[in-house]
Amino acid sequence: MPKVSPDQKPDYRQTRAVPVRARSQASREAIRQAAMALWRTRGFADTTVTDICKAAGVSKALFYVYFSRREDVLLEFEVFTMRDAHDAATALAGTPYELPDLITTIVGTLEHRLRTYPPELISETFLEIYRLEQRAIAAEAPDTDLAPLFLEPFRRARDDGKLPADIDLTRAARIAQVLVADAIRCWAARGLTGPPPTTLAREIATLVATIR
Repeated sequence: MPKVSPDQKPDYRQTRAVPVRARSQASREAIRQAAMALWRTRGFADTTVTDICKAAGVSKALFYVYFSRREDVLLEFEVFTMRDAHDAATALAGTPYELPDLITTIVGTLEHRLRTYPPELISETFLEIYRLEQRAIAAEAPDTDLAPLFLEPFRRARDDGKLPADIDLTRAARIAQVLVADAIRCWAARGLTGPPPTTLAREIATLVATIR
């Protein structure tokens, strides 16, 4: 056993850090899973924070350590879906592709994941995203903050010669995102039936290529 000098005290914080982080992640995940289970059975409007905490086996105080509101839990699922869309776009960009392929991949990934959620939750998510955008606009956030879905994929497409070099990239990404969000909102309102949002990919590609 190694000796510890009187002036060298062992740092127990290092040994505690990983278990504490693991418990924190487990609690956060329990809240997310409990919320989703309740939303599927009761609906979003009829599920309270108290209901979520009871189902997750956590206190309300702990809930508010991780989330300010139940809407914040809902937005986490949307964020993870967007990350998957970006990963799929990055993978596609490593192969021969055209701009409609890129847009189809991004929107198709969203569509595939959104099909696993009740239509009500999709509508609620987009309502909350709209509220966040309004607050961002009121706070004079940069336009790049309003186009997170397509900005990086379109930048890659421009660098790959799939979009004109002089394109207004931020505006193109913003317009594409608005069109897709509206298509998804209408699709959810129809109960995820009818033409899916991916059918707009070619039209969006044609439109954004003209933006300067």
